[in-house]
Amino acid sequence: MKIAFLRPGELGVPAKHVYAILEYLKEKGAEIREYDLKERDPQSVVRELEEWRPLFLMDTNGTGIIVGERDGKKYILSDLLGIVHVSIFVDDPLLFYPAFEGVEKPQNYIAFITDLKHTDSLNLLGISNVSYISPFVNENLFPEPEKEKDIEIAFVGPVIDPQIISNAVSQNYPQEIMPFFFETGEFMFRNPEVHVLTAFNYVFGLFNPQVQEQFNKWREKNPSLFYKFLNDIAAYTTMRRKIYLLHFLEGMEIKILGDYQGNLFEGHEAVKVSSYEQLLKYYSSSNLVIFVAPQTIPTGFSFIPLEALYMGSAVMTDFKGTIPGFLKPDEEIITFAPLDRADLEEKVLFYLEDRESLQNIAEKGQKAVKERFKVNDRAEFIYNVLKDIERQFEEALKNQPSR
Repeated sequence: MKIAFLRPGELGVPAKHVYAILEYLKEKGAEIREYDLKERDPQSVVRELEEWRPLFLMDTNGTGIIVGERDGKKYILSDLLGIVHVSIFVDDPLLFYPAFEGVEKPQNYIAFITDLKHTDSLNLLGISNVSYISPFVNENLFPEPEKEKDIEIAFVGPVIDPQIISNAVSQNYPQEIMPFFFETGEFMFRNPEVHVLTAFNYVFGLFNPQVQEQFNKWREKNPSLFYKFLNDIAAYTTMRRKIYLLHFLEGMEIKILGDYQGNLFEGHEAVKVSSYEQLLKYYSSSNLVIFVAPQTIPTGFSFIPLEALYMGSAVMTDFKGTIPGFLKPDEEIITFAPLDRADLEEKVLFYLEDRESLQNIAEKGQKAVKERFKVNDRAEFIYNVLKDIERQFEEALKNQPSR
C-alpha cells in the first residue's frame, strides 16, 4: 500500500495528532512518503507522484489537495490520476473551503471526520463520501507532566471581544445582509450544539421573501464569501460565549492561555503561548483548565480537553449531549450548563475548595484518555477502508481485458 502524505509545511495542532495514524499504517506495512507543499513546487511533486504511482494521497483538513485542469475544468489531482485522496478532518471542513473552490465535484475522495455535524459542512462543499472516527491522541507529543501546579485556573484561548469581530465583519459585507449575521449568531448562542448551516437556514426562513431574495442574489455572486460569512458567524458566536462566561468569573485569578483582544476582567491575566510544548506545560501546571468548545465543533469532542487531561489537569467544559459517550461527567471531566453562568461559577468555587475531588477527577480523566483515546482502533478502521479500496483496485486490474 503506497500513500503520499501531503502537508502545507509544518503541521499545527490538533493536526499533529494524525501522525499517530501514519505510524500505525507504517506498522501495518504501508509505504508512506511525505511531501511538503510549502517547500516544494507542486508541479515537481505531481511529477514524482506520477512516477511513484501511489494509490492514495492523504492529508489533514484538506490542506494537501492539489488542483489541476483538464478540458478547461478544474479537478482535484486524485480524480485526474485515477487514484484516491483521503482527508482526515480534525476541524470543521468549512474552515478549509478554499481547497474545494472552483473544482468539479470530487469523485475519488474520502473524508474522515471527528464531529458528525461536519457532514453538513462537507455536503455543502460537494463531498458525500464521509466516515466518522472519534477523537484520539498522539502519545508521542506529550512530555512528562509537571509535578508542581502553580496555576489555579487556566482558561483556554484565544479570546477576542465579539465587538471587535462584529466591527471588522461589518466592513466586509453589505449592510443589508448583516441582520442574517447577528440573528444567526444569536440563535447559535442560545443553541450551542447547532451547526452554523442549520442555524443559518432556520434564521433565513424567518425573513420576508424580499429580504431573502436580496441575500440570495449576493450569495450567487459570492459563493466563496458565503462560506467565509458562515465561518465568521461561528467565530463571533464562540467569542461571544467565551466573554459571556469570563465576565461571571471576574475577580477570580485566571490565566487566559493564548491571544487576548479586548479589556481584561479583574483578576484575569492573558498569557502568551509561543509553542505547543509551552501550552502543554501550562496545562500540566494548572489545577483546573476551563475549555469552551468552539462553535465549529458543535457536537463532537475537541482534542484540547484530551490534551489537558493527558497532562494531568482537571478539565471543565460546557456540556453537550455527546460528552457522556466520551467521558463520564463529574467523574472524569467536569461539565457546566453552557448558558448557566451560576452553574459555572458554583462548580469552579466548589472544586477549588474540594481539592481531593478535583485531584480525583484529574487522575480518572487522565487514565480514561490514556486507555480509551489511543489511536489504534481509529487507525485500524482507516486501514481497513484503504485495504478494501486497494483490493477492489487490484481486482479491477485483473479483470481488465489483456491487450
